[in-house]
Amino acid sequence: MVRTTGWLQIGRLPISSGVWPALACSLLALPFNVPWLPFPFAAAGFAVWKLWILYVQPSSRAVNLDSTAVSALAPGEWFRPYGSIGPAAEVAATRLEPDGWLHIALTGGRELTLAPEYRVRRVRLRS
Repeated sequence: MVRTTGWLQIGRLPISSGVWPALACSLLALPFNVPWLPFPFAAAGFAVWKLWILYVQPSSRAVNLDSTAVSALAPGEWFRPYGSIGPAAEVAATRLEPDGWLHIALTGGRELTLAPEYRVRRVRLRS
């Protein structure tokens, strides 16, 4: 599983999750009642977020593609197992169990058991 940066996606346009710490830090500057102060606070918030995702808790950029049933995934494909946001995982192998559940082995050793009709998002990693 690969941690992603939490991009908000509108259509095919990804919006960085770094916008949220920048906005939050700019709001912290409002009580000081200095008109220009929210701008450096926003820049500092974005910089701290960037350092966090590069060095403290590394992550990758991912772009959501189409939604598909988990049974349609093939080895080598990347998908988001927990909805349209969150971590991404690469399929190593799939196996249909006798009880009707689909067993998915992920690259790295983790395993999931899901209903074959469970919908997931395919993703493309950018970094």
